[in-house]
Amino acid sequence: MTLYITGAAVVFGTLLHAFLKDTTTPKTHVASWVVLAVATILWPIALPSMIRKRLQRTETFNLDYLN
Repeated sequence: MTLYITGAAVVFGTLLHAFLKDTTTPKTHVASWVVLAVATILWPIALPSMIRKRLQRTETFNLDYLN
């Protein structure tokens, strides 16, 4: 139970931080809060997806300029 609550808190905190930084969505938009709630409840599915997207976004270094 502690693992589930800890994971849910991490996911909620991460999503809340991203939601509050987003300037394109009003903070009173109910659908956005529903997505936050659903992702928090289903964090065992949401967290690996968030990690995968974060890793895919990392930039690769182009070392061709050394040649």
